[in-house]
Amino acid sequence: MKIPRNLVRRLLNSDEIVIASHISPEGDAIGSALALVIGLEKLGKRAEVVCHSGLPKRYGFLPMAEKIKRSPSFQPNLLILVDCADLARADIPDDLRKNAPSVIVIDHHPQKPKQSEDKRLMWVEPKAAATGEMVAVLLKALKVPMTQEIATCLYAALISDTGVFHFRNTTPRTFRLAASLLKYGVDPQELAYQIMEVRSFAATQLLGRMLSKAKFEPEIGLCWSVLTLKDFAQTNTTDEDTENFVNFLRAVDGTKVAVLFREVEPKLVKVSLRSKDGVDVAAIAREFGGGGHPAAAGCRLRQSLNTSVNMVLNAVRKSLS
Repeated sequence: MKIPRNLVRRLLNSDEIVIASHISPEGDAIGSALALVIGLEKLGKRAEVVCHSGLPKRYGFLPMAEKIKRSPSFQPNLLILVDCADLARADIPDDLRKNAPSVIVIDHHPQKPKQSEDKRLMWVEPKAAATGEMVAVLLKALKVPMTQEIATCLYAALISDTGVFHFRNTTPRTFRLAASLLKYGVDPQELAYQIMEVRSFAATQLLGRMLSKAKFEPEIGLCWSVLTLKDFAQTNTTDEDTENFVNFLRAVDGTKVAVLFREVEPKLVKVSLRSKDGVDVAAIAREFGGGGHPAAAGCRLRQSLNTSVNMVLNAVRKSLS
C-alpha cells in the first residue's frame, strides 16, 4: 500500500487539523477518524473529529469518542476526510464545506471525485478492506507509536467493514493487521458485541416490526422491508437504532440483494442496500446520489416513502433480471 508522496509532508506541515467522514458514519468511519486524531495529537498537532449530525451512540464507548464535536472549535488549515471522497456527503457544517481549507481524502471506496474537487490530495485504495487499514499504514509512516487506544479504534474499523472478517473483502493483510492490534490489549469479543450485536429492547422491538413487514421475491433473490415514521414513534426509537438491520434481510436463504427503507422525516427516506453473489449495489445507490461498496451501499431520497420504494426497487429488479 503506497501513500502519496505529498500526503505525509502536508500532514507534518499542518498544525490545526479537522477530521471528518460521511453522513451517518459507521464503525470504519468513526474508528479511522479516532485512531487518526489520537495519532496526530501524539505528534503535537491540534486536531479534532467533527460529526456535525452527532456521534451514533453505538460508538460512544470508543477511546476519545466523548471529544467528537458537531462543529470545529478552531479554524483548521487542513481538513481530512476519512472513508469519504465527496465534500457534498461529508458530515460537516456548511461553512466548513463552503470554505474548506486544504483537503486530504483517505478512502477505500472506488468512486471518482467530482471535477470541482479534483485539486484535493487523494489517497484511494479500493483493495483495502477498510479505511482503517490505510490509517494504520499512515500512522506507521508518521512514526506514531501504537497504543491500546489506537489499536482499539483500528480494530473497530476493521470488523465494521469486514463483518467481523467474514466478508470477501477480508484479506491476509487484514488478518495480519488484526493480529498485530490484539497484542496491544484489544478485546475482540467486547468490540464485536458493542459494534455488531448490542441493541436496546426498544430497538429489538423495531427489528421485529421490520422483519414482520419483510417481503421476499425468490424468483430474483430480492428481500426488502420498510420502517415508517410511525414505527419509530411507537417504539421510541430513531434511525440510529437500525444499525445492521439490513443484514437480517441479506441473511434470508436465496437473497441476492437486500434493501431496507427508513422514513426518517416526511419526504426523506434513507436506503441501505446489501448484496451477495457479485451484484453491485453501489452502482444502484449512485443512481440516487449515494454510494458505497459493491456489496454494501446506501442513499437518501427526498421523496415520499412509496415513491422511494418504487424507484429503488425498480432499479434493483432491473439489475437482478
